[in-house]
Amino acid sequence: MIKIDNAPDPKKKAVEVKHILEKEKVDIYRFSENVLHELSDDNVPSTPNNYSIYFEKMLDGQPDEFRKEIGDMIVINSEISVPSGSNISIEKEIRQGFIQIKSMLQAVVLIYKNLGIMRSLVQKRMDALKNNTNILALQNVLSAFNHDLIKLNSLMDKHLDVIKVSYDEVAKMLKSIEEQSIYDTTYDVYNKKFLVATVQSEVEAVKRYGYNASFLLVRAKDRFTNRVKNLKERNNMYKAISQLLLRTSRRSDIVAHYGDGCFAMVMKYTDENGTKQAGSRILNMLSSIPWKIDGEECKLDIQVVSSMITKTRSAEELISYSLDQLILTQDDEQPIFLGE
Repeated sequence: MIKIDNAPDPKKKAVEVKHILEKEKVDIYRFSENVLHELSDDNVPSTPNNYSIYFEKMLDGQPDEFRKEIGDMIVINSEISVPSGSNISIEKEIRQGFIQIKSMLQAVVLIYKNLGIMRSLVQKRMDALKNNTNILALQNVLSAFNHDLIKLNSLMDKHLDVIKVSYDEVAKMLKSIEEQSIYDTTYDVYNKKFLVATVQSEVEAVKRYGYNASFLLVRAKDRFTNRVKNLKERNNMYKAISQLLLRTSRRSDIVAHYGDGCFAMVMKYTDENGTKQAGSRILNMLSSIPWKIDGEECKLDIQVVSSMITKTRSAEELISYSLDQLILTQDDEQPIFLGE
């Protein structure tokens, strides 16, 4: 796990809590009080989300025995509570359900088209037999067959009208879900909409409370990406990047896909030094991932641009400026930290 911040400093309360643990068994209550004191000392509101973030960060500085006991408690409680990712799972299931419905309706449309083709073929054969009186009986059979097809076609027209209405309704529902979606199901991270909203929320928090928060962008450089011609392989590369970011981030961090293989991370309560350390660590880890291009084993060529979230820039301005710097710093081998 990447230790990307020093606010709060995990060691700040470590000596006090460690001394307690030497005399007593794990005291979750006293540790919880310490977390509240730390929030108060840093002038951070004691909201459930802030408490959770500080709790996790301070826990990193505690002895292994303490962390294990707390981990066991969390596991037990998580088994009897609603998972935090339940909404995401439901969203993924709904999306897959609509994909299946859409596929089914497309198949029905194809069946209808095939019936129309069959009718045209019968009519073509009927026209060819009109002047041939020697096969009158055959014409009668074909005529009856054509009559049946006309009736069937009439019924299919009605069914198709119903299908079209249903299809339009499903499309509207899917569009509505996509507009409300906060998750990128391709890479299993948050999406652009949620990223922008999160950064804007952090901007407001920085203005109101004055605490630190930061933001970074990660992507493979163009010169490397352009060598990966196969779209499936390129997509797999992006997935590898997103999964590593997820594995190395804290639960309080927000990992999102901005678009076109560019990923972002929002880090709460993280100062400039912690942000720079995170950028260097992420760059080193991603750059060590082996990747084969046309049978040649290479290392991922990665860019990292980071910045503090400040009250002087809106979310859109910060993201836009960072994206511009990704383009301008293609040749840099080190992570880039943007000043105000």
